[in-house]
Amino acid sequence: MLILLVLGIIALGFLREYVFVSINEQLFALWNDRESRIIGFITIIKSLSYYQLYYFKWFLTALFSGFFYGWSLLILNRLFHNYHWKELGVVYLLLIGIAIITMLIGWPLGKLNESYVIARFFMGIAQSPLPLMLMIPAIFLRSKSQA
Repeated sequence: MLILLVLGIIALGFLREYVFVSINEQLFALWNDRESRIIGFITIIKSLSYYQLYYFKWFLTALFSGFFYGWSLLILNRLFHNYHWKELGVVYLLLIGIAIITMLIGWPLGKLNESYVIARFFMGIAQSPLPLMLMIPAIFLRSKSQA
């Protein structure tokens, strides 16, 4: 079961990458009035306008962050027989909070592009198995020190 969960989170990462790269390709094509090179089931996004796709990416960012949070909880439960949802939740709230604060600081300062790069970095972590990879040794070490 654990192997299937690990393979699932890896597959989720590949799916996320495929979706976002395809959307970015379509956004580039729309912005530059060119033909898009996307193929496969994702071609459904060709019917969307530039700004529909742009805002859809924000929704997908939240959705994939939620998927990674949930999948990480399942793996933690399988490994430690406890979901550790509070600890993992704090990690995710910090990542999302830092991203939001960065954008809120950059916007009035006229540094929206620079703040977006930083916020995107932190949201990229939230949409990856990295929080899980940090939680596993942290929980293991905490349980060893309490024993």
